[in-house]
Amino acid sequence: MKNMVTYAQEVLEDFLQHPFQSVDSLIFSWVAYMHFPETMTKLRSWEGMPVAELLRAEYFEEMFADLWNPEGCRELLYALAASPRFRNVRLCGYVEQLDREQEKQFAAVTFRLYPGLSYVAFRGTDATLVGWKEDFNMAFQCPVPAQEAAAEYLKEAAERCPGGLLIGGHSKGGNLSVYSAAKSESAIQDRIERIYSHDGPGFQEAVLKSGEFQRILPKVEKTLPQSSLVGMLLENQEDFLVVKSSSVSLWQHDPFSWNVENGGFCTLDRLSVGAKARDDILNEWIRQLSAEERERFVDALFEVIEADGIDTMSEFGADWKKNIPAAFTKLSKLDADTREFVFRALGKLAALGIKNFPEMIKTGARGGAV
Repeated sequence: MKNMVTYAQEVLEDFLQHPFQSVDSLIFSWVAYMHFPETMTKLRSWEGMPVAELLRAEYFEEMFADLWNPEGCRELLYALAASPRFRNVRLCGYVEQLDREQEKQFAAVTFRLYPGLSYVAFRGTDATLVGWKEDFNMAFQCPVPAQEAAAEYLKEAAERCPGGLLIGGHSKGGNLSVYSAAKSESAIQDRIERIYSHDGPGFQEAVLKSGEFQRILPKVEKTLPQSSLVGMLLENQEDFLVVKSSSVSLWQHDPFSWNVENGGFCTLDRLSVGAKARDDILNEWIRQLSAEERERFVDALFEVIEADGIDTMSEFGADWKKNIPAAFTKLSKLDADTREFVFRALGKLAALGIKNFPEMIKTGARGGAV
């Protein structure tokens, strides 16, 4: 099946001839995951540099470090650098921040498509444990540091880039896009043409009901793969499009698996039944826990999985035979009260799964996809 790489290879008209599409947003959202070396100084300025200049083989190892599908990343970058649609787009304003004390992982870059239209891309969760911890913190904290940084970045990008604005990101980047737009002043909001959240998690109920969120909601376009987990976490109020994926289950979060046809996403009528049931269970479980209990659970979880000398999830997985038993050992060494709380919380999740299992079977029997 075709995906965003084949889109970049085949759609050659520039953005004035062929208007901006949702697949373009996913492409730029993915480029925001790339780690650009310090020597690319122009990229960190608002003067910027064209996409074609990213094609430097000596930087590939650093640029694609810990990204899903590094070969797909390389293929995508070659397609962008060769394409008359993408090669002259200028990247500028690149920032990358990682702060373990603040539990903050943030990165963003702006794409100047042509005079009068720019796309602000926020990076999603990277492989760092800090990034994953900040994601989990969203269950009880708003704003998290990355959300505050996104609002500040959008303000600066709007000052530096006149004209219309598009905003987007994949995973946490989608959440940051919506949050930054909601928090921007009305003059900036008036310039925002579209906000793209590609499988981005939602928000706590109080945020969704706020006037700030309601003002930008009509401009939000949310896309989810058919078995979405990340994009359905927390409360969700945005309408969404369901995209067909060539992968399965959680691996559908990988945007290289999202199907493209006729210059756009291949869409479906609904999420799969199994995904919808699973997401309902997880969100109901989260609602059953108070904010304090969510924070306590997340802190305990990361106390268990963090290990000396390990900074990324890939490092944890690379030596899983050692790290998983070590995590269970740490769990056994938590104080009795915390350990009891963790098992009680997990017990609630298991009970919800058992309670809803018969309905999942009935729904599947009526012909729904799982």
